[in-house]
Amino acid sequence: MGRIAGWLVLLGLGTLCGSWYGSEISGILIAGLLASVAAGALSEWLLPAPGSTWGGALVSLLATFIPDWLFFLPALAFEAGVGLGSMVPATGSVGMKVPQTKDSGLVWPRLLLALLPTFFWLIPGMADLIQFRGLPQRYALLTLLTSALAQGGGLTCAHLAVAKGRVWQIEDIERYRIRQLNGRISDLDEERAQATRMAHLSERTRIARDIHDNVGHLLTRAIMQTQAGRVVAQSKGDQSTEQVFDSVGKTLDEAMTTIRRSVHDLEDEGTDFASQMEDASSEASMGQLQVDLNNGIKTAPAPVCRCLASIVREALTNTVRHSSAKSAQVILRDLPAFWQMVVQDDGAIQQSQPYSSRLKKPELQRGMGLADIEARARALGGTANSGPNRQGWKVFVSLPKEPWFNQSATEHVENKKVMA
Repeated sequence: MGRIAGWLVLLGLGTLCGSWYGSEISGILIAGLLASVAAGALSEWLLPAPGSTWGGALVSLLATFIPDWLFFLPALAFEAGVGLGSMVPATGSVGMKVPQTKDSGLVWPRLLLALLPTFFWLIPGMADLIQFRGLPQRYALLTLLTSALAQGGGLTCAHLAVAKGRVWQIEDIERYRIRQLNGRISDLDEERAQATRMAHLSERTRIARDIHDNVGHLLTRAIMQTQAGRVVAQSKGDQSTEQVFDSVGKTLDEAMTTIRRSVHDLEDEGTDFASQMEDASSEASMGQLQVDLNNGIKTAPAPVCRCLASIVREALTNTVRHSSAKSAQVILRDLPAFWQMVVQDDGAIQQSQPYSSRLKKPELQRGMGLADIEARARALGGTANSGPNRQGWKVFVSLPKEPWFNQSATEHVENKKVMA
């Protein structure tokens, strides 16, 4: 906009000087103004093409024969400077690419023809400077100087526009790089947080195992020794010693219950249910099956997590080995009283393996995989069903939540069994 404003100012000054020189605004002066405006508009439209300055060059040549048009030479020279700056970068090398071919000798004349019109404004100025004397000669000299300055200004404006475009390009590249770096930083922060969380979970699991393997076994041995001492004291009729052993046994029983609860809490907190399901799905698919995991369970006790992960592995392994399925869906639901899991694939049973673990008919022999799934579910008080469904195979598992709500009572019963 600043370049166009400068060009319009030069046109306005030329019109004022022409009207003052001729004492009126004549039709010839208006025609020169319109011709200059048309030449400038054509040049702006064709930039940066090499022929964009020919319109202004023709108007400059006409000014040789029409003295009143001499006052529009600065505006024409300004536009010629803009065209020259568009073709010649600020480094001084010509911006036009010259191909290195056998006919390269014909290219340079074309280049000169493209640059030559940018200096046609010198012709009418020099002609008037040589032809006239007195006041017209002074006007011609002033016009030449003003035109030279205007062309330098146009050249500078063109170079500034190119530099501004480069600055914008550099800013865009830097913004893009900053966005990339911010994305990488976010990814690294997320990975670091995930690694820290996994380290915490692993440490909780390690502590739970250490307590279970060391302190738990020692307490179990102490409970058994106390029970044996109570039996010996009872056989000897020493009631006081029997009461002491009974009191110590109850204390050890409470300690065992507390430690067991703490171990279970640490183990549950150290188990990442989501990652366990994702690992089980990816490992069992072996890269040959597209698995869609829809996990609606945020957390579950460690035994439940291990049970469901094992069943997912077994079900998907059967799908890969004994069917032509291309995809499978694993759905996990967290209901008020149950945890449910559904594994559904889209593959039919391979005819080459009629007695595999995938059953087409009820009378076929059941495989070890399905029996293992049912055994794992029954061990936690649940049920498991498998069979053909919707052009594929479906495994359904349901585990009750009630045993885990009454965990304290269950642990107390288990401790009694240990002491017995």
